[in-house]
Amino acid sequence: MLILAAAYLYLNPQIPDASEFGNVKIRAPLRIYSADEKLIQEFGERLIPVTYEDIPPLFVRALLDTEDKRFFEHSGIDLITVFNATWQLVRNRGAIRTGASTITMQLVKNISGDTEVRFIRKFKEMLLALKIERELSKEEILTLYLNIIPFGKHAFGAQAAANTYYGKDLSELNLAQIAMLAGIPQAPEAGNPINGPERAVNRRNLVLARMLEQGTINRAQYEEATAAPITAEVHSRTIELPALYAAEMVRQQLYERFGRDMYNNGLLVHTTLDSHKQLAAETALITQLNAYDRRHGYRGPEFREIHGTSEFLAAPEYGYPANWIETLNNARIVGDQHPAIVLRTRDQEMDVLTADLQEITLTWDGLSWARPYINVNSRGARPSSAGQIAGPGDVIRIHQQEDGSWALGQVPAIQGALVSLRPSDGAVLALTGGYDFNARQFNHATQAKRQPGSNFKPFFYAGALENGLTAASIYNDAPVVLPGGEQEEVYRPSNSGDVFHGDIRLREALYRSINLVSLRVILDYGPANAINYVSRFGFDTSNFPQNVQLAFGGGTIALTPMEVATGYAAFANGGYKVEPYLITEVDSINDDPIYIAQPRTVCEDECGDLPAARRIIEPRVAYIMNSILGDVVRRGTGTKARRALKRDDLKGKTGTTNDADIWFSGFTHDLVATTWVGFGDNSPVGANEWGSTAPLETWIAYMREALPPESESTELPLPDGLVSVRIDPATGKRADPADPDAIFEFFREEYAPAPDTAIARKDEEVSEPIQQIF
Repeated sequence: MLILAAAYLYLNPQIPDASEFGNVKIRAPLRIYSADEKLIQEFGERLIPVTYEDIPPLFVRALLDTEDKRFFEHSGIDLITVFNATWQLVRNRGAIRTGASTITMQLVKNISGDTEVRFIRKFKEMLLALKIERELSKEEILTLYLNIIPFGKHAFGAQAAANTYYGKDLSELNLAQIAMLAGIPQAPEAGNPINGPERAVNRRNLVLARMLEQGTINRAQYEEATAAPITAEVHSRTIELPALYAAEMVRQQLYERFGRDMYNNGLLVHTTLDSHKQLAAETALITQLNAYDRRHGYRGPEFREIHGTSEFLAAPEYGYPANWIETLNNARIVGDQHPAIVLRTRDQEMDVLTADLQEITLTWDGLSWARPYINVNSRGARPSSAGQIAGPGDVIRIHQQEDGSWALGQVPAIQGALVSLRPSDGAVLALTGGYDFNARQFNHATQAKRQPGSNFKPFFYAGALENGLTAASIYNDAPVVLPGGEQEEVYRPSNSGDVFHGDIRLREALYRSINLVSLRVILDYGPANAINYVSRFGFDTSNFPQNVQLAFGGGTIALTPMEVATGYAAFANGGYKVEPYLITEVDSINDDPIYIAQPRTVCEDECGDLPAARRIIEPRVAYIMNSILGDVVRRGTGTKARRALKRDDLKGKTGTTNDADIWFSGFTHDLVATTWVGFGDNSPVGANEWGSTAPLETWIAYMREALPPESESTELPLPDGLVSVRIDPATGKRADPADPDAIFEFFREEYAPAPDTAIARKDEEVSEPIQQIF
């Protein structure tokens, strides 16, 4: 008695209070969800908490019959088991053959993490088990235990184990599977059915034997379950919404705040992503990059006549070569491009072997596009037979078409990005940063700073309008010669196609994207003023050129698709600066909400608890810019969008830079999206590729799915102080009411042309000093 009392007095101060075990933080992974609760990604150990009511009684009996059959009778220590273990210890001369740990004691060990076999640790477990039994109910102890114990393969808790090994919940398992799981905790890594199948079966059968002894199951059930084969396999986590670029952005943001602890604190991250829009964005970008790649020709098989080809051709009856099967197993699906090996060709057909060892035939409809790639502007002759494209043993790519048939494909060398925001507060509704995240993790949506080309023009045009120009201001679109720098005598900028239009209104110059008018606007407005104005949109202008390169969105201007989309959101929302954000809330299964977003929001009246967005564009100028950018779609470089979507509420602008970067940014009052296409090394995209090809086609494909019906779309309200005046389109003057060629134009009322008053011409001789231009 004195020895026991002394041990208690010595050890009791060293163990924590039992009440702490009622507030144990369960190790659970970081989970990221879309706005509509679709699982995007899961990082860390796998754990799915369950309540006691969710645990099947048969699983409880399997566990207790094996580990602690008197669990509901003892008070934390099973004295009978302790006596038996002590007797075996004496009989075996100190060798420990069986333990005396109850479920409550095992719970203590799993929470403390102390696994060293020492008597002092065992005594501490006993004392703490007694305390826990007084603090928690048996059901609470068992629930906590089944939520934290490891089951191997990064699964913690019984529910996660059922999902990991069988791809279903505990309640759906049969007796053999329940017994298999109940036996794993003794040796989670070495004794699970994947790493140690023989050991796992032996342990399963022991569990079943104990269940039979205790009368939980009958002899027939026992014999059926022990005869059952292993059905376990590792099931990957069920990702409901593939958005890997966005998931990685969230992971990086959380890592900066929580460090590595974020992987096991049970964080639940809710994002702004809309699952329908995200899927539309992923599909649109992959489809249009494939279309671009096909337009430029076939670069040939990934590998030719791999090892084993000659043996297969000589004796196909012996089956597929081992190297072929290994090659297909190791080749990943990239985007929608599946690996395959050519088996044989026949005139205009090709038989291929897929990764699941199925033979399929590619018809000429899926092969005939494969003209050889020569360079970005040239292709070879159209093939006349399948053998000209690939031969037996070649590793190729195939993709499934809309009608279910398969066609020859290839992984595009070009990249792209799409960012879509809610203009009212900057919420990221869809984002994809490349063709395939697993192939290349570089996020072109947020990391690729590229020249925006004509996509940049609306930003300084808005500044020029605020500075006193109007949409009817007349500029002379004519050749211009500027002084060059030290390396050249003169600089001769030009329009696309070297076409000139003479006198032209500012509105038309923008929607037709005429470079020389943009140059003259910059010279009139002043590069410094333009840079100062566009900084309102959030651009880092520290490296922007202080010269006429601003007019073309070139030089040292470098913006990401996210930055461009954010800038266009200001046009869509009527002139307010919003910040893009992806995370709306961070919760935890262990704690109250940790973070709730407070985005700056465009509000018609009061914003309530949300901060109000700051106005950066004069409201009438924002309305006029919306009107001009609407003309881009109605009659300018973006008319393809109106024809395809058949709606009148679309606005946008194309952009092309030195044949290397092509863009389209477009919006309605409710949704904005920017698309970019280009090569990672700034290679030319081709002489026949523009903002109106792959980027606009990607935007159309996305918006077709993302936009609500036009009848449900909202429009920018008409601001006060804006007037509509009939003008002569050739002169910009107010027109006679009877003039049949007159058109209406929007003006800020103080800049509206008076009767018989011409809009000032902007075609003066250029005579700026060299240092101001370059």
